[in-house]
Amino acid sequence: MLKQLTLNVALREGSRFSSFYKNSENKDVISILKNFSEPFQTSQQQIFLWGGAETGKSHLLQAVCYELAEQGMHASYLPLKVLSLYGLSVLTGLQNTNLIAIDDIDSILGDRAWEEGLFNLINQARISGQRLLFSGSQNPRDLKCNLPDLATRLVWGSCYQLPELSGEEKPMMLKLRAKQRGFDLNDHVIDYIYKRYPRDLNSLLDMLDKLDKESLRQKAKVTIPFVKQVLSL
Repeated sequence: MLKQLTLNVALREGSRFSSFYKNSENKDVISILKNFSEPFQTSQQQIFLWGGAETGKSHLLQAVCYELAEQGMHASYLPLKVLSLYGLSVLTGLQNTNLIAIDDIDSILGDRAWEEGLFNLINQARISGQRLLFSGSQNPRDLKCNLPDLATRLVWGSCYQLPELSGEEKPMMLKLRAKQRGFDLNDHVIDYIYKRYPRDLNSLLDMLDKLDKESLRQKAKVTIPFVKQVLSL
């Protein structure tokens, strides 16, 4: 069972291992996370993923949650950049969760109350045998924590860096995601999008979501005129 948060937080549609763009630099990390998603694996209890804003950290945290949920286990996804607005109560009620995935940990560092809350959560999870999966923008050894004991806890497990996709890989990623959704993006359409719209990963995925929904609604192929029409709405 996947704990869907009730605080206007939703998992991105399609955030699965199968839809994550794999290359020679990230394939080993993906393999490790797939193993981490196995119901009865005992090799690791804690993993920390780190990298820039466009490396797909959130996608992979959600993919692990989906994988466990589909195998009948309980997973909770906590994107702190959003949930920090709601206070420390978001860290409660997790005692029956098999895996706790904490995204954007950098966003609360420097706040003593939050650091203590995370410190206590990690300690309890370790005692209970719950799996912990973190993401941050930097190597956890370089994160600035006001609470030294929290800094120690964040490096208890394995740490893996995710590389950013190159400019040449992003079109290939879009083609993959579109194909998995059941439609084609040809080179002319991608070239048109790249010349006229933002190229950051989140913007590209948001555009893909919009094109997908509208193509299904209108029963239309994704062509350059269709892109012009949909993205001007």
